[in-house]
Amino acid sequence: MIPVVNASKAPISTSETGEDGDEHPAALKSSQAYSLLMDVLLYTYAVYIHSHEIEERSVNMTVESFPVQLQGWAHCYVQGDPTVRAFYDYPPFGEEDRRWRELQNYDFKRDHLRKALYQYHQKYDHRAKALEQIDKLQDERSVVVVGGQQAGLLTGPIYTISKALSVLLKAEEEEKKLGIPVLPIFWIAGEDHDWEEVNHIFVHNHDGGVSKIKYEGRTNTGAPVSEQPIDLPAMQWWLQSVFRNYRETPYSRRLHDQLASFAKQSANVSDFFAEVMLWLFRRQGLVLIDPQQPLFRQLMTDTWTQLIEDNDQVRRAFTSAQESVERVNDTRAFLEATEDHTHLFYSAEGKREKLVAHPDGELSLHNGLYKMSRADWLREAKNHPEKFSANVYTRPLVQEMLLPVLTFVAGPGEAAYWSMVGPLFHHYGRRVPPVAPRAQHTYVDRKSEKTLDAEGLSVNEVANEGASTYANALEEKNRKLDTENLFQKSLALAGEGQQMLANALYELAPSEERYVEKNYQRMQEVFQDLQQRIEQKQLEDIKPKVDNVQQLEQRLYPNKQPQERVLNIVQFLNEYGEDRLLALFDQVKSETFCHQFIYL
Repeated sequence: MIPVVNASKAPISTSETGEDGDEHPAALKSSQAYSLLMDVLLYTYAVYIHSHEIEERSVNMTVESFPVQLQGWAHCYVQGDPTVRAFYDYPPFGEEDRRWRELQNYDFKRDHLRKALYQYHQKYDHRAKALEQIDKLQDERSVVVVGGQQAGLLTGPIYTISKALSVLLKAEEEEKKLGIPVLPIFWIAGEDHDWEEVNHIFVHNHDGGVSKIKYEGRTNTGAPVSEQPIDLPAMQWWLQSVFRNYRETPYSRRLHDQLASFAKQSANVSDFFAEVMLWLFRRQGLVLIDPQQPLFRQLMTDTWTQLIEDNDQVRRAFTSAQESVERVNDTRAFLEATEDHTHLFYSAEGKREKLVAHPDGELSLHNGLYKMSRADWLREAKNHPEKFSANVYTRPLVQEMLLPVLTFVAGPGEAAYWSMVGPLFHHYGRRVPPVAPRAQHTYVDRKSEKTLDAEGLSVNEVANEGASTYANALEEKNRKLDTENLFQKSLALAGEGQQMLANALYELAPSEERYVEKNYQRMQEVFQDLQQRIEQKQLEDIKPKVDNVQQLEQRLYPNKQPQERVLNIVQFLNEYGEDRLLALFDQVKSETFCHQFIYL
């Protein structure tokens, strides 16, 4: 339940009640007031107990690191495979000073960017530290570390938080190392129109499983996420549904109300995402940019005109990259597109539509509408840059033209497809910036830590492979009878007797086959029930231990996937409070190619 304390029974500050409960004896004359006071005292006691548990745990708070277990192309990239590295202009780490010197050759409109970022952040509550970071753009030497993600509800999967932390830590590290201002920028993919990817979160439910909680509010089909309005009643109901699946803690009410407040003051889903992100990283000063906002689109006008004017070369660059990767990778390329795709989108009547090229040189929407000459489209880009957006292939170049990118922080999939953007960058005389893999994070709760210690399990193995093998081994070790073999033998013997009776019945009534089949099915069900009962009894003693191991897997490897791809950070905020999580964020260090386990 959400209401930890009813609104009428919320905790009252000491300035209202007095520090000594005996200072207001008149209030105790009312039974209602007495009841209220008792509720407040009980609530305060609960917070006190919980806070002391947190304080005790903080002494042993640790962040444990293991090498990242990457697969395929991303693994070859970070390991320095020369064939794979040849697709990139820089190694992931170690040549940031060379990249900075390269950036000094380009002209960036830092002042225009600074003003746009400053204006964009004005509508958000927790902007103070971000504005301090933005002021660094007044220095012509300033550069940025950038990474991004879609605008998921409540920030989406945990890997969004991991990417933001990686951006912040990398920016801080390079600022100290290079002695120049470095801004941490999180690029909100607000132009993305794949609504089904961002309209839900997964939560641990009270049964120990994982539930998908989907927001069912009114939406504009085909519109970018930045233009999806908040259906406030539906969003409030959705938030309540999320919190009903959480354990009630002293933090639940305040957390719920804070998130509900962010939703209420947000014009759209991207704004809601931005409010939560700035709140979570208010100490560090994460800078956000939503490229779908008109004030940023204005700064992209020249890029749109270049991509339209040179679109034949843009499409050839993509085809060349596709073929090169397929030759080396011996499989399909990481990105695919039709030959006529301009790698641009255009917003028409509230929908984001693919822009395609025709053999006669004209461009149109993919459905044939607005078929016009390049000159007409160039005019449209100059007059209405806010209607254009990049696809996944051209987005890196748009970032490159807008921001002085020192390093791009990438997830494993991004690191792979960035191998394809080289020909596009080189056409415009640019080099692909260093692509630094983000850190991976798994949050280890106290119960999980105890189970890991009790069973002698490796947190790294459980978080990457699960614990099913160990749970099955526990059962096998305690299984005295092979119930499956016993079931099959018993059923076969009974089947022989049943067949004898069936044959006798057929002699009298040949049409009774259906009856015999049903009779056999019932007999099979009886034997299965007996088998399950035997299995249950012989594993009765080991069941609590097996259950603990299975619950451990659901917490660290939910749905047989890494935790960061499934769960949402709000679950841990609810359990441990924002102060504790923010303190943990401060403890996370910048480490190369690491999977960090954050012990709560």
